[in-house]
Amino acid sequence: MAVTMKRKRLIYPSKASNRVYLQTLVDSGLARRSTTRMVAGAFYIPKHNRAKPLGEDSHFVCSEAQTIGVADGVGGWAKRGIDAGEYSRELMSNAVLSVRHQRDTVGTVDPMTALDEAYMDTKAQGSSTACILTLVDDCVIAVNVGDSGFVVLRDGKIVYTSPAQQSRFNCPVQLGKSRGDPTAAEKFEVKVKPGDIIVMATDGLFDNVHESELEDLVNRSGSDKKLMKLARKIARYALKNSLNGNIDTPFSASTRIAGIDEHAIGGKYDDITVVVAYIQ
Repeated sequence: MAVTMKRKRLIYPSKASNRVYLQTLVDSGLARRSTTRMVAGAFYIPKHNRAKPLGEDSHFVCSEAQTIGVADGVGGWAKRGIDAGEYSRELMSNAVLSVRHQRDTVGTVDPMTALDEAYMDTKAQGSSTACILTLVDDCVIAVNVGDSGFVVLRDGKIVYTSPAQQSRFNCPVQLGKSRGDPTAAEKFEVKVKPGDIIVMATDGLFDNVHESELEDLVNRSGSDKKLMKLARKIARYALKNSLNGNIDTPFSASTRIAGIDEHAIGGKYDDITVVVAYIQ
């Protein structure tokens, strides 16, 4: 069952360098009483680039506010000498400030407010995709701009995938002072229950890993709920695929479908951010 409203969807699911940057945050604080709780871990692999060792992705895990987010700076800005990673990092930093302020003042988090405020407060040049998600009781509320996103797995199967926003092939809808604003964001409410797993990521994952592969990676983790470890496993698998020129990937399939290259094959090398969250 799905109900669609302006900028909002209510959904009930049917069932590089070898230098790796790691971020995980464990915090037992809760913004409110709830029958469910979300715990999360994250792993980030930036592309090898000595000029931009931090890459162009950014993310946060704010456990005390039950909120996670990712952003992917648009690489095309490099042609103008601009590091879009600075934009994505400032955007996510400002999103965390908004999330914590909302938690402290009203006790709950509205991801759209976080995105709006982060956008208004971000001064860096460039542009970025963005996805922010929070848990409220038995529902995750998310906003998304561009081709970052998330999936919900239940009993080993993906039951929901957030849709990507593309202006044209390989050009995502984006946030930036000269490129777009939060009015482009879509808002989603997805019912969840204990045992569900959420995988949020930038397109470095979704361009290189099919949904069936992602299901296998999660299922092979078994009862192991070390979420940072699972996020690392998924990110490294995506990296391996991105460097393989002889396999079919979601990106090569999209390239063929778009009519860009009917013989396209192989992965797409990119920054890879993976956040894995478990609903308790």
